[in-house]
Amino acid sequence: MTADPGDRAVSCAQKRLWILDRLHPGSAAYAVPLVHRIDGDLDIGVLERSLSEVVRRHEILRTGYRMRSGALRQFVRAAEPVRIPLVDVSAYDAPRAEADRRAAAAARRPFDLATDPVIRPLLLRLAPRRHHLCLTLHHIACDGWSLDLLQRELSACYTALLAGASPELPPLRAQYADYAEEQAAGLTGPALLPAREYWLKHLSGIRAPATLSADRPRPPVRSFEGGHVRFTVDPPVVERVALLARSHRASPFAVLLAAFAALIWAEGGGDEAVIGTPVTCRRRESQYAMVGMFVNTVVHRLRTSETLTFRELVHRARDEGRQAMAHQALPFEVLVEELNPVRDPGFNPVFQLMLGYHEGDPAALALPGCTVATELGDTATAKLDLFLSLTRTGGRYVGRLEYSTDLFTPTTAHRIADRFRTLLATATEDPLRPLTALCGGSGSR
Repeated sequence: MTADPGDRAVSCAQKRLWILDRLHPGSAAYAVPLVHRIDGDLDIGVLERSLSEVVRRHEILRTGYRMRSGALRQFVRAAEPVRIPLVDVSAYDAPRAEADRRAAAAARRPFDLATDPVIRPLLLRLAPRRHHLCLTLHHIACDGWSLDLLQRELSACYTALLAGASPELPPLRAQYADYAEEQAAGLTGPALLPAREYWLKHLSGIRAPATLSADRPRPPVRSFEGGHVRFTVDPPVVERVALLARSHRASPFAVLLAAFAALIWAEGGGDEAVIGTPVTCRRRESQYAMVGMFVNTVVHRLRTSETLTFRELVHRARDEGRQAMAHQALPFEVLVEELNPVRDPGFNPVFQLMLGYHEGDPAALALPGCTVATELGDTATAKLDLFLSLTRTGGRYVGRLEYSTDLFTPTTAHRIADRFRTLLATATEDPLRPLTALCGGSGSR
C-alpha cells in the first residue's frame, strides 16, 4: 500500500495522546524506550538499512500530527533512509555508566508530534564489540504488540541483509491509518449502543479519587514525575494462581485483579477499587501485522469489605472481567466524553490505578554474530498514581510497579510491591480467608 499524500483520520487513542502532549508539553510520560545491549560484531550499516526497511513498511512510524480545519489529522511522510547517530563513550572512565546516562537522557527527551519522527534511534559504543542500541518510540505510534513486532522484523531484515539477501517480509494488507478511519466511521450508529449503556450505568457514581492513601498531598496539577520498582513472583505462587483460576472457571488475570483490589483496600483505598486495564483492539488478522496504537482501556469496579473472602473477590473479579471484555468495543476516550466527569488537572479521568497483565516472553532482537539483551528504558515518569504490570515468563511473574513521586516515596513504593507479592502468596494458599485476615485490616500502613 502506498502512502496517501493527503491527511487521514486519527484513532481515539491517538487523539487522547495528542491532547495529553499539548496539556503537558515537555513530558516524556508517553515515550516508550527500549535499550538493546549488544555484544559482538555489529554491522552498523546493515542495522541502518534494516531499520529503514521497517520504517518504510509501517507508515505509522513516519507519521506527523497537525490540526487541519479544526480537526486533528495524521500525515504520512515519504520514506527516507534512517540514520542512527553513533556516540562513542569508550574513552570515559566508566563507559557503562556514561552509556546508561545518555540512554536515560534519550528516553526522557520529549517529542514534537508535528515534526519529529516517532521512532528515535541512538547507538552508543562502549567498546569495539560492545554497543547499546536505544530505540525510543512515542506511544501514539505503538503498543506492546508493536514492540514485539518491531523486534521480529528488525531481526529478519538484519539477518537477510547481512547475508546479502533481500528481506522477505509479507506485504501489509493495510496500514494503521486505515484502522483509524474505520474506527472513526464506526463511532456513529447503533452498534456501540449496548456498550455505551453498560458503561454509563456501570461507572455512574464513582467517587473521586478512587486511589490509595498517599505520603504527600496531591498537587493541583500532575507533574507526571515518577519512579518504578521491579520484583518477581516465584513459580509456586504462579502455579497456585493458575490452579485457583481453573477451579473457579476464571482466568489468572481475574486472580491478579482480585489481589490488586485487596491491596488497594489494605492500603486505605476504601471499600471500592476502581482499576483501569489495557486491552488490545486487534480484532482482524491483518492488524496483527501492523505497528500501531491498538490499545483500549476498560475499567473494573470491585466492591470490597473486611468480611469478604479472597475466593469471593476472585468471583467478583471474574464476573467483572467478563462484562468488561464483552463491552470493550467502546473506546475509553468516547466513554470519558459520555461520562463528562469534572476535569481536574490533578487527576486522571475515571481511575487513578491500573493493572496490566501479559503472558509469554517478549520477542528478542536477534542479530547474527551478536548476543543481545533487551530491557525497557526508564523515563522517570508515571502516567497514574500506580500502574502495576505483570508478565508471566519462565514460570514466574515479572512485576513492575510504576508510581507517582508526587504522591509516594520510594520506600512506600517498595513496601507496596512487597505487600502485593506477600498478599498474593497468602491468598492463593488459603482463598477462604477474609480480607481482614489476609491484609491485617483496612488502611494498615
